[in-house]
Amino acid sequence: MKKSAAAQPLYSPSDLVRYLSSPFASWMDRYNLEHPGVVTPDETSAEEKLIAETGQAHEAAVLAELKAASAVVEIRARTSAEAQEQTLAAIRSKAPVIYQAALKSGPFAGYADFLMLDRAGRYEVWDTKLARSPKPLYAIQLCCYADMLAEMNGDRHRPGRSQSPPASACFGIILGTKERVQFRLEDFIHFYRHVRQEFVQMQDRFTGRLEDCPEPLPRADHYEWTSHADAWFAERDHLVRVANITVGQIKKLHKAGVTTMTQLAEASGRMIPRLNAASLEKLAAQARLQCQTIERRSSAPDAPPCYEILPHADQNGQPVGLASLPPADPADVFFDMEGYPLAAGGLEYLFGVCTINAKTGHEFQDWWAHDRAEEKRAFESFVDWVFDRWRRHPGLHIYHYADYEVTAVRRLSTRHDTRQDEVDQLLRHEVFVDLYRIVRQGLRVGENSYSIK
Repeated sequence: MKKSAAAQPLYSPSDLVRYLSSPFASWMDRYNLEHPGVVTPDETSAEEKLIAETGQAHEAAVLAELKAASAVVEIRARTSAEAQEQTLAAIRSKAPVIYQAALKSGPFAGYADFLMLDRAGRYEVWDTKLARSPKPLYAIQLCCYADMLAEMNGDRHRPGRSQSPPASACFGIILGTKERVQFRLEDFIHFYRHVRQEFVQMQDRFTGRLEDCPEPLPRADHYEWTSHADAWFAERDHLVRVANITVGQIKKLHKAGVTTMTQLAEASGRMIPRLNAASLEKLAAQARLQCQTIERRSSAPDAPPCYEILPHADQNGQPVGLASLPPADPADVFFDMEGYPLAAGGLEYLFGVCTINAKTGHEFQDWWAHDRAEEKRAFESFVDWVFDRWRRHPGLHIYHYADYEVTAVRRLSTRHDTRQDEVDQLLRHEVFVDLYRIVRQGLRVGENSYSIK
């Protein structure tokens, strides 16, 4: 989002994506555009910078491959107007590939990664994404590019004049794996037009007053306005602050007049339409503990959270929570993995284990990987080590937090077609123990998250 030469707001396809994710973030973008310096967006994190840099490298690699295969016209004008003229000239010349095509339609403008000629002589919009699979939001962004392309190319189906799709029949995404995924524009164009209309209407209603900003959506990605959304939730004691509450439960509670965490803490025994009584009791107990923790920390900021130990058996008398922990074994293993999702196909780069030595205390061992071949060797080395340890000490267990480790181990045994029998035996004998599940079933803690961090 920026100002045009006429000092009017100029929107990009990415602005539509941000609006669909978070109308609050979209509104804050506009406020910051109109009143620069009044509010301060969150700083870009190191991870976000790395993602941006990796995305640029992926785009550059795709560009190099296209240059090696066909003629590519690169749009490198200094001004938007010049870039749009160069883009139109390249379109008229039927260049096989146009890189950084400058497109515009009404208050929307942007640069498409690639325009590629299809067999019928029509240009299709293609975008590069680091993701390993397509995401619905990509379709909105690419529909906007295709719509602008259709208007610049003289297509009669312009925004506001027809509900028919623009001339291009398809658009595509080049994923981080280099896989090309193509979609029919007709499948998304009508939803895109609906989103576009809602976005423009919100911008037309913009008042410039902070108090008129829309309510942040619970669990949404608010981009660089996340801290502002969190502050909004905190000021209003919003239900989203309750650990493990879902958006659906928040909506049901709101309809029943329960709109704050404090109200939920006092809602035990109430009847909430379409909300299971047991679920309400759990949520009310969680809210109550969090409220108690907040009160405790008002006088002692470093005080530990309030907590409750939950029953050790389920309705059938089966052990759950802390009672489901297996007996301790001197050979027990505490296991953690780290993955790098920005590598093509993802890379599991670190396998780490902690064990307890009666003489020396805790011991740590790790296996590292910097590419796919090293990932295979690290995976094999870890499985060989832990499988041999289990055979020598049948009572040991491998403790991990949440299901990432088990999911990754299964995936690696299939990806590399190795150690599948060993992994299968460890899983069948329930050697892996998920401590997150045990914590969730065994304790209730007055924090808004049960993350290990």
